[in-house]
Amino acid sequence: MKFTPLSRCPAWCCALAVLFLATSARAAEPISVLFDTDIGTDIDDAYALVQILHSPELKLLGVTTVSGDAVARAHLAAKLLTVAGRPEIPVYAGTSTATQYMAQTEWAKGFTSPALHENGGVAFLREQIKAHPGEITIIAVGELTNVAALLESEPGLGAKIKAIALMGGAVLRGYAPGSKPEPEWNIKSNAKAAQIVFGSGVPLLVAPLDSTADLKLTPEGRVKIFSSGTPLNDALAALNSIWRHTNTWKGENPTLFDNLAVALVATPGIAPLTALHLEVEANGLTRSIEGRPANAHVALTCDSAPFLQYFTIRLTK
Repeated sequence: MKFTPLSRCPAWCCALAVLFLATSARAAEPISVLFDTDIGTDIDDAYALVQILHSPELKLLGVTTVSGDAVARAHLAAKLLTVAGRPEIPVYAGTSTATQYMAQTEWAKGFTSPALHENGGVAFLREQIKAHPGEITIIAVGELTNVAALLESEPGLGAKIKAIALMGGAVLRGYAPGSKPEPEWNIKSNAKAAQIVFGSGVPLLVAPLDSTADLKLTPEGRVKIFSSGTPLNDALAALNSIWRHTNTWKGENPTLFDNLAVALVATPGIAPLTALHLEVEANGLTRSIEGRPANAHVALTCDSAPFLQYFTIRLTK
């Protein structure tokens, strides 16, 4: 089934289109996904994991964590999965890096689970890709350290990955409306790893700042999500509260950066895609190079209001 991008719909049909996209599951088998995340710093990673669990089009095979204290992040992801009633989904800590702000991980301090593994993230990714060649999409919403290590761990492994959907980069604008492109956090945190991923030949779905920086979840939207009364959404409300009162950049309304990357896999057509050749510079800036074969399909725009309606419906159904 082919969807018309919401940003190209007439205004009168947006609400109907959003409702259809949010409430209809694919007739085909769900898409197998692996979720690579730096959950625990910004709040959009937690929203993205909950979004995956609320997406019948997706089959979550496992979670890997990256950057900062990847072990603490793994505890957080595993506890959230247990609260969701999915304690069997494996969670593996991947590559840790320098200390980062991670206040949300206090919520899961001391949590244990048979599905929680404090190391082996890259090996787990490799095992899954080899066991299901051509079937798995990796959704990567943190720095690309784990994914690059995966690609370099065995010759020809990239050809066995169906696609990589990632949040990262800035093509025509930066974080602020009307600003110039700037190095985006996930890419600049390990620009060398990003260069490996963008040069791998694996099909890429990219959600850069261009289409994500304005996706602000309003207080009204949060009320709808948090008032549903489910244990999972209650846990999300607790994490959102921790984030809101402790984040070092004084954020009030979550920006759903990572959530568009999830939606590009679960709901094709949620945003228009442009085929581009993107290269990553040493400082983490992403540039579109004309005259080169495309290596990515990039969401350069996304209508905020329809996306937020889609997202709210999805997390409350």
